[in-house]
Amino acid sequence: MSFPAETRTIKLFTPVTLEGGAELNAVHMREPLVRDRIAHAKDRGNEEEREARMIAQLCNLSEQDIWLLTAADYSQLTDAFNVFMLPPGERPKES
Repeated sequence: MSFPAETRTIKLFTPVTLEGGAELNAVHMREPLVRDRIAHAKDRGNEEEREARMIAQLCNLSEQDIWLLTAADYSQLTDAFNVFMLPPGERPKES
């Protein structure tokens, strides 16, 4: 399975300790594919739950991992997702 080459690294404001004891300081998000959008549309739950599961999938995290993030950190992830919705030439460069 091949994934798009573009990824974004999001440094968390508040690191979290995952269930296995690992500390998460940054998250790497891959560019979404059409199949991710279709899976999101077919997923169960309300819009917020479906969005959180799709973001988790794009970041190779579990749904439970996403629940541990602060609202500010989750907002960073949704902002990164929205950057991927722009044409590649219009995306801001990572700093």
